[in-house]
Amino acid sequence: MKARLSAALVVAGALAGSVAGTGLPQHIPARAGDYFVLAGDFHIHGFPGDGALPAWALRNEARRRGLDVIAFTNHNQRLAGRIGRLISGDAGTPLVLRGEEITAPHYHIAAVGIERAIPGTLPAAEAIAAVHAQGGVAIAAHPARMFWRGLDEAAQSSIDGAELAHPMIIGDPISRAELIAFTRSARELNPHVAPIGSTDYHFRQPMGLCRTYLFAREYSEAGVIEAIRAGRTVAFDPEGGTYGDPELTAVVDRVRGSVEPPGRWRQNLDRISGIIGMIGLVGLIAFRIPHP
Repeated sequence: MKARLSAALVVAGALAGSVAGTGLPQHIPARAGDYFVLAGDFHIHGFPGDGALPAWALRNEARRRGLDVIAFTNHNQRLAGRIGRLISGDAGTPLVLRGEEITAPHYHIAAVGIERAIPGTLPAAEAIAAVHAQGGVAIAAHPARMFWRGLDEAAQSSIDGAELAHPMIIGDPISRAELIAFTRSARELNPHVAPIGSTDYHFRQPMGLCRTYLFAREYSEAGVIEAIRAGRTVAFDPEGGTYGDPELTAVVDRVRGSVEPPGRWRQNLDRISGIIGMIGLVGLIAFRIPHP
């Protein structure tokens, strides 16, 4: 009975989240010549895992924030990303990519576009090679000085992107300087390292507070992956900092616009749906029906 009730709560939460997501304005990606200019956040944590909101609420929040693509990157876990991919087909936007934050003592890497989990026990260069073997891209997550020992020259020469815009730099010039220094070092070894802006979203700060604008040949997962590999990105932080090729940055400045938030009832319903769904998922784990 308890397991059935928990399952019912999960379903109820998903349904409430779907209602909250209906009628949200459909964000149309900007175009610049032959490219889509896509707004993305490639470092998002969800529930079940180390984030507070379930996949449907995260997708709705991303749509509200005018994001075209997001990646679910829980620490050493891909369950939230799989759920997000399953429910992403009914909304059009944003594009949902599965991922993982590969978490080791001396490095964190946001692996985006992977199908299988990658252990954090590998040296960073080997973890990056494993990401590439699955067709994904590897992004150095908040590469402050404390992570430099793990992100050695072998890792820097093969990394696809580095977070330059991250909430940790807001009001903190030391952290900002450390992220800039790492990216400069990596780009000396690999000039195509993409500047990345990510929120590292768990719950508190707004999703997309820091974001990446990427120039993709097509609006698809393959298009997103190719744009990051080629380094056609601009990172943006809420203090007005932009990082990337000056010509691309000038285009982003022209197309970037604000997205009006929806009515408060939608935001409240989304949060309520997330709470209901989380209670149900916890219940399923605690009271799961034993296998015969």
